[in-house]
Amino acid sequence: MKKQLDQLSAYQPGLSPRALKETYGIKGDLFKLASNESLYGPSPSVKDAITKHLNELHYYPETGSPLLREAISKHLGVDESRVLFGAGLDEVILMISRAILTPGDKIVTSEATFGQYYHNAIVEAASVVQVPLKNGAFDLEGILDEVDNDTSLVWLCNPNNPTGTYFTHDELYSFLTRVPSHIPVLIDEAYFEFVTTDDFPDTLKLQETFDNAFLLRTFSKAYGLAGLRVGYVVATNEAIEKWNIIRPPFNVTRLSEYAAVAALNDQAYLKDITQKNAFERQKFYQIPQSEHFLPSQTNFVFVKTSKSKELYEALLNVGCITRLFPNGVRITIGFPEQNDKMIEVLQQFDY
Repeated sequence: MKKQLDQLSAYQPGLSPRALKETYGIKGDLFKLASNESLYGPSPSVKDAITKHLNELHYYPETGSPLLREAISKHLGVDESRVLFGAGLDEVILMISRAILTPGDKIVTSEATFGQYYHNAIVEAASVVQVPLKNGAFDLEGILDEVDNDTSLVWLCNPNNPTGTYFTHDELYSFLTRVPSHIPVLIDEAYFEFVTTDDFPDTLKLQETFDNAFLLRTFSKAYGLAGLRVGYVVATNEAIEKWNIIRPPFNVTRLSEYAAVAALNDQAYLKDITQKNAFERQKFYQIPQSEHFLPSQTNFVFVKTSKSKELYEALLNVGCITRLFPNGVRITIGFPEQNDKMIEVLQQFDY
């Protein structure tokens, strides 16, 4: 076994509603608001697409997801040769890390961000520099200071998970002008569809100027397909060709591809879901206690507190499973009735 695996552990999901009920002696319903899933689920057309193709389960998928690649190409206005799919962004991150990193290489990213950047770098025996957050957000200047000749990858998460914060178009442009052009900058926009601010980066536009700016997005969040695992990266033709060598030949299933195409084609449903999320998100920031919340452009709110376990348990007692962190709690935005219960707890909590 690789010795560096001793530094890591397998992903540990949170307790199930059943296990939590047993642990805390809770009666009644529990709602899972810990993983930033869309409680509204996918477009109804997704279920129709899956049902239509159920008789194809004995066939392998078409390698490379050609139907979805064509649909994404038209949707984003990019050439099909610049798109690569994975079984969720987790696999995309794994493929990129495996293709690029060699022992002794260095990646630079932020602390308190998506853990798979770190995890896959360690697997490849690379070192990881994690720059502290600044006011709960990525410190792009601090990251830039750490980029040197040994750097092989820079990972940026925008908006960031688990904090929900973001950096602007101008900030990203300035950053990219100063990163050496041979160093790939991976920009993970898993929560892009939930963004409502006007100054969020147009990363596709920036790619016209910066060949080393690579964009990652997913169908797991706003599109409601977390259980079907479809993520993708938009990069240069040359990068996609190399990463495609790493990609398992049948990594995105037939049903996942059909489902993603159907979800992508129903932009009206997506708009409805994201508008509901924006409305509900704003409710959290209308209470005085929102001074303890990091500003969010996602479908979750990060609440800062030194009493995170107490807050987690208080939310659990009103039927809401959230995500516990050492310095706070991440709350996935749910249906109005769940949000109202959580807001009532947040209004009464002693931070």
